[in-house]
Amino acid sequence: MFTIALSFFSFSMVDQISNVFAHSFSTDDVSYFLGLDKRTKVELELAEKNYPSNITLSMDHTDNAARLVYDIYYVDEDIVDDNDFIKRYNKEIASSNSTTYALVAADLLDEVLRNYADAIVLDIDLTNMSNLVLLDNNKKENLTTSSSASSESDSSSINVNYTKFFSKNNPIFNYADYETAKALLVEIKDIFQKHLKPSNSNVTNQSAAADVISKLEKDLEKLSQVINNNDIPAEVMELVHLQIHPSLQTGFGLQTKMDMNGQMDM
Repeated sequence: MFTIALSFFSFSMVDQISNVFAHSFSTDDVSYFLGLDKRTKVELELAEKNYPSNITLSMDHTDNAARLVYDIYYVDEDIVDDNDFIKRYNKEIASSNSTTYALVAADLLDEVLRNYADAIVLDIDLTNMSNLVLLDNNKKENLTTSSSASSESDSSSINVNYTKFFSKNNPIFNYADYETAKALLVEIKDIFQKHLKPSNSNVTNQSAAADVISKLEKDLEKLSQVINNNDIPAEVMELVHLQIHPSLQTGFGLQTKMDMNGQMDM
Protein backbone atom coordinates (compact mmCIF):
# COMPACT_ATOMS: atom_id res chain seq x y z
CA MET A 1 0.00 0.00 0.00
CA PHE A 2 1.47 3.34 -0.96
CA THR A 3 0.82 6.90 0.07
CA ILE A 4 -1.41 9.04 -2.10
CA ALA A 5 -0.15 12.45 -1.11
CA LEU A 6 -0.91 14.45 -4.21
CA SER A 7 -4.16 13.08 -5.60
CA PHE A 8 -6.09 16.29 -5.02
CA PHE A 9 -4.92 17.72 -8.35
CA SER A 10 -7.56 17.79 -11.09
CA PHE A 11 -6.83 17.86 -14.79
CA SER A 12 -7.98 21.48 -14.96
CA MET A 13 -5.73 22.49 -12.06
CA VAL A 14 -2.71 20.80 -13.59
CA ASP A 15 -3.49 22.41 -16.93
CA GLN A 16 -3.70 25.86 -15.36
CA ILE A 17 -0.48 25.36 -13.42
CA SER A 18 1.30 24.00 -16.51
CA ASN A 19 0.35 27.07 -18.52
CA VAL A 20 1.81 29.34 -15.85
CA PHE A 21 4.87 27.42 -14.81
CA ALA A 22 5.69 25.30 -17.84
CA HIS A 23 9.36 24.39 -18.06
CA SER A 24 12.09 24.27 -19.30
CA PHE A 25 13.57 27.70 -18.96
CA SER A 26 15.19 29.73 -21.69
CA THR A 27 18.90 29.33 -21.06
CA ASP A 28 22.01 31.06 -22.38
CA ASP A 29 25.63 30.18 -23.15
CA VAL A 30 26.87 31.20 -19.72
CA SER A 31 24.36 29.18 -17.70
CA TYR A 32 24.77 26.17 -20.02
CA PHE A 33 28.54 26.28 -19.64
CA LEU A 34 28.38 26.66 -15.86
CA GLY A 35 25.82 23.87 -15.58
CA LEU A 36 28.14 21.48 -17.39
CA ASP A 37 30.98 22.66 -15.17
CA LYS A 38 29.03 21.91 -11.98
CA ARG A 39 27.96 18.48 -13.22
CA THR A 40 31.53 17.63 -14.25
CA LYS A 41 32.93 18.54 -10.83
CA VAL A 42 30.23 16.49 -9.08
CA GLU A 43 31.06 13.38 -11.12
CA LEU A 44 34.82 13.83 -10.59
CA GLU A 45 34.31 14.19 -6.83
CA LEU A 46 32.13 11.06 -6.71
CA ALA A 47 34.71 9.12 -8.73
CA GLU A 48 37.41 10.09 -6.22
CA LYS A 49 35.13 9.42 -3.25
CA ASN A 50 34.47 5.84 -4.37
CA TYR A 51 38.09 5.04 -5.24
CA PRO A 52 39.39 2.52 -4.29
CA SER A 53 36.62 1.22 -1.98
CA ASN A 54 34.09 0.75 -4.81
CA ILE A 55 35.91 0.65 -8.11
CA THR A 56 32.73 -0.08 -10.09
CA LEU A 57 31.02 3.09 -8.89
CA SER A 58 34.24 5.02 -9.36
CA MET A 59 34.41 3.91 -13.00
CA ASP A 60 30.74 4.80 -13.57
CA HIS A 61 31.32 8.33 -12.31
CA THR A 62 34.59 8.58 -14.23
CA ASP A 63 32.78 7.68 -17.45
CA ASN A 64 30.14 10.32 -16.71
CA ALA A 65 32.83 12.89 -15.98
CA ALA A 66 34.70 12.07 -19.18
CA ARG A 67 31.53 12.58 -21.24
CA LEU A 68 30.83 15.90 -19.54
CA VAL A 69 34.43 17.08 -19.94
CA TYR A 70 34.11 16.37 -23.66
CA ASP A 71 30.82 18.27 -23.82
CA ILE A 72 32.09 21.32 -21.96
CA TYR A 73 35.38 21.45 -23.86
CA TYR A 74 33.61 21.43 -27.23
CA VAL A 75 30.70 23.66 -26.23
CA ASP A 76 32.47 26.46 -28.10
CA GLU A 77 33.96 25.72 -31.53
CA ASP A 78 36.48 28.52 -30.98
CA ILE A 79 38.14 26.56 -28.17
CA VAL A 80 41.12 24.80 -29.72
CA ASP A 81 43.47 24.32 -26.76
CA ASP A 82 43.67 24.49 -22.97
CA ASN A 83 44.48 28.19 -22.96
CA ASP A 84 41.29 28.94 -24.89
CA PHE A 85 39.30 26.87 -22.44
CA ILE A 86 40.74 28.64 -19.40
CA LYS A 87 39.94 32.03 -20.95
CA ARG A 88 36.36 30.91 -21.64
CA TYR A 89 36.01 29.48 -18.14
CA ASN A 90 37.24 32.67 -16.45
CA LYS A 91 35.05 34.81 -18.71
CA GLU A 92 31.88 32.87 -17.83
CA ILE A 93 32.62 32.95 -14.11
CA ALA A 94 33.20 36.70 -14.25
CA SER A 95 30.05 37.43 -16.27
CA SER A 96 27.64 35.38 -14.17
CA ASN A 97 25.02 36.87 -11.85
CA SER A 98 22.18 35.64 -9.64
CA THR A 99 19.88 35.12 -12.64
CA THR A 100 22.58 33.04 -14.31
CA TYR A 101 22.95 30.87 -11.24
CA ALA A 102 19.17 30.53 -10.92
CA LEU A 103 19.19 29.08 -14.44
CA VAL A 104 22.05 26.76 -13.47
CA ALA A 105 20.09 25.62 -10.41
CA ALA A 106 17.01 24.95 -12.57
CA ASP A 107 19.10 22.91 -15.00
CA LEU A 108 20.69 20.90 -12.20
CA LEU A 109 17.25 20.23 -10.71
CA ASP A 110 16.24 18.58 -14.00
CA GLU A 111 19.37 16.45 -13.75
CA VAL A 112 18.36 15.44 -10.21
CA LEU A 113 14.99 14.29 -11.56
CA ARG A 114 16.59 12.34 -14.42
CA ASN A 115 19.15 10.63 -12.20
CA TYR A 116 16.59 9.75 -9.54
CA ALA A 117 14.32 8.17 -12.17
CA ASP A 118 17.27 6.30 -13.70
CA ALA A 119 18.35 5.08 -10.27
CA ILE A 120 15.04 3.28 -9.68
CA VAL A 121 14.49 2.50 -13.40
CA LEU A 122 11.33 4.58 -13.63
CA ASP A 123 10.21 4.98 -17.23
CA ILE A 124 8.23 8.13 -16.49
CA ASP A 125 9.92 11.40 -17.44
CA LEU A 126 9.98 13.39 -14.22
CA THR A 127 11.22 16.46 -16.09
CA ASN A 128 8.07 16.55 -18.22
CA MET A 129 5.45 18.64 -16.45
CA SER A 130 2.62 17.10 -18.45
CA ASN A 131 3.13 13.93 -16.41
CA LEU A 132 1.59 15.76 -13.46
CA VAL A 133 -1.74 14.51 -14.81
CA LEU A 134 -0.73 11.14 -13.39
CA LEU A 135 -1.47 12.62 -9.98
CA ASP A 136 -5.08 12.95 -11.05
CA ASN A 137 -5.10 9.53 -12.67
CA ASN A 138 -4.12 8.09 -9.33
CA LYS A 139 -7.63 8.77 -8.07
CA LYS A 140 -9.16 6.63 -10.77
CA GLU A 141 -9.75 2.92 -10.36
CA ASN A 142 -8.29 2.03 -13.75
CA LEU A 143 -5.12 3.50 -15.22
CA THR A 144 -5.85 5.62 -18.29
CA THR A 145 -3.29 5.08 -21.04
CA SER A 146 -2.62 7.19 -24.08
CA SER A 147 -3.44 4.29 -26.39
CA SER A 148 -6.45 2.01 -26.04
CA ALA A 149 -4.71 -0.50 -28.30
CA SER A 150 -1.85 -1.22 -25.86
CA SER A 151 -0.90 -4.86 -25.59
CA GLU A 152 -1.18 -6.72 -22.30
CA SER A 153 2.60 -6.67 -21.84
CA ASP A 154 2.67 -2.93 -22.52
CA SER A 155 -0.09 -2.35 -19.98
CA SER A 156 1.78 -4.44 -17.44
CA SER A 157 4.91 -2.34 -17.95
CA ILE A 158 2.91 0.88 -17.62
CA ASN A 159 1.32 -0.31 -14.39
CA VAL A 160 4.71 -1.23 -12.92
CA ASN A 161 5.96 2.28 -13.58
CA TYR A 162 2.73 3.80 -12.32
CA THR A 163 3.11 1.88 -9.06
CA LYS A 164 6.74 3.00 -8.72
CA PHE A 165 5.70 6.58 -9.35
CA PHE A 166 3.53 6.55 -6.22
CA SER A 167 5.68 4.27 -4.05
CA LYS A 168 8.46 4.98 -1.60
CA ASN A 169 11.59 2.92 -0.97
CA ASN A 170 11.77 1.68 -4.56
CA PRO A 171 14.78 -0.59 -5.13
CA ILE A 172 17.89 1.28 -6.26
CA PHE A 173 19.15 -0.48 -9.38
CA ASN A 174 21.66 2.13 -10.52
CA TYR A 175 23.44 3.39 -7.44
CA ALA A 176 25.78 5.69 -9.37
CA ASP A 177 22.75 7.64 -10.61
CA TYR A 178 21.38 7.82 -7.08
CA GLU A 179 24.70 9.16 -5.81
CA THR A 180 24.71 11.75 -8.57
CA ALA A 181 21.17 12.90 -7.74
CA LYS A 182 22.09 13.40 -4.08
CA ALA A 183 25.40 15.11 -4.86
CA LEU A 184 23.75 17.49 -7.35
CA LEU A 185 21.34 18.55 -4.62
CA VAL A 186 24.29 19.41 -2.39
CA GLU A 187 25.68 21.48 -5.27
CA ILE A 188 22.34 23.23 -5.80
CA LYS A 189 22.10 24.16 -2.13
CA ASP A 190 25.67 25.48 -2.32
CA ILE A 191 24.69 27.63 -5.33
CA PHE A 192 21.72 28.92 -3.35
CA GLN A 193 23.85 29.88 -0.36
CA LYS A 194 26.62 31.53 -2.38
CA HIS A 195 24.79 33.14 -5.27
CA LEU A 196 21.04 33.35 -4.63
CA LYS A 197 20.56 33.93 -0.91
CA PRO A 198 23.14 36.62 -0.04
CA SER A 199 21.86 39.31 -2.44
CA ASN A 200 18.33 40.09 -3.54
CA SER A 201 19.48 42.67 -6.08
CA ASN A 202 18.20 40.64 -9.03
CA VAL A 203 14.98 39.40 -7.44
CA THR A 204 12.14 40.64 -9.61
CA ASN A 205 9.67 41.57 -6.86
CA GLN A 206 11.61 43.35 -4.14
CA SER A 207 8.73 43.32 -1.68
CA ALA A 208 8.44 39.53 -1.99
CA ALA A 209 12.20 38.89 -2.06
CA ALA A 210 12.50 37.65 1.51
CA ASP A 211 9.54 35.29 1.06
CA VAL A 212 10.96 33.89 -2.18
CA ILE A 213 14.38 33.27 -0.66
CA SER A 214 12.91 31.70 2.49
CA LYS A 215 10.59 29.42 0.51
CA LEU A 216 13.37 28.33 -1.83
CA GLU A 217 15.61 27.42 1.08
CA LYS A 218 12.90 25.37 2.79
CA ASP A 219 11.83 23.61 -0.40
CA LEU A 220 15.42 22.73 -1.37
CA GLU A 221 15.96 21.25 2.08
CA LYS A 222 12.72 19.29 1.78
CA LEU A 223 13.75 17.99 -1.65
CA SER A 224 17.09 16.88 -0.24
CA GLN A 225 15.31 14.95 2.51
CA VAL A 226 12.89 13.34 0.06
CA ILE A 227 15.68 12.18 -2.27
CA ASN A 228 17.93 10.98 0.57
CA ASN A 229 15.01 9.00 2.02
CA ASN A 230 14.27 7.41 -1.37
CA ASP A 231 10.76 8.77 -1.16
CA ILE A 232 7.84 8.90 -3.60
CA PRO A 233 8.89 10.03 -7.13
CA ALA A 234 5.53 11.78 -7.55
CA GLU A 235 6.32 13.90 -4.51
CA VAL A 236 9.77 14.70 -5.90
CA MET A 237 8.26 15.77 -9.22
CA GLU A 238 5.55 17.87 -7.57
CA LEU A 239 8.04 19.62 -5.33
CA VAL A 240 10.37 20.59 -8.18
CA HIS A 241 7.75 21.62 -10.75
CA LEU A 242 5.12 23.24 -8.55
CA GLN A 243 7.25 24.71 -5.79
CA ILE A 244 10.95 25.19 -6.57
CA HIS A 245 10.86 26.01 -10.28
CA PRO A 246 8.08 28.59 -9.84
CA SER A 247 10.06 30.27 -7.05
CA LEU A 248 13.14 30.46 -9.28
CA GLN A 249 11.00 31.78 -12.11
CA THR A 250 9.22 34.52 -10.21
CA GLY A 251 12.14 35.36 -7.94
CA PHE A 252 14.84 35.73 -10.57
CA GLY A 253 12.88 36.59 -13.70
CA LEU A 254 13.50 33.34 -15.56
CA GLN A 255 11.74 32.99 -18.90
CA THR A 256 10.23 29.79 -20.31
CA LYS A 257 11.02 28.90 -23.89
CA MET A 258 8.58 28.14 -26.64
CA ASP A 259 8.84 25.18 -28.99
CA MET A 260 8.53 25.36 -32.75
CA ASN A 261 4.73 25.20 -32.59
CA GLY A 262 4.46 28.11 -30.19
CA GLN A 263 3.51 25.87 -27.27
CA MET A 264 5.23 25.97 -23.93
CA ASP A 265 8.20 23.56 -23.88
CA MET A 266 7.43 21.13 -21.10
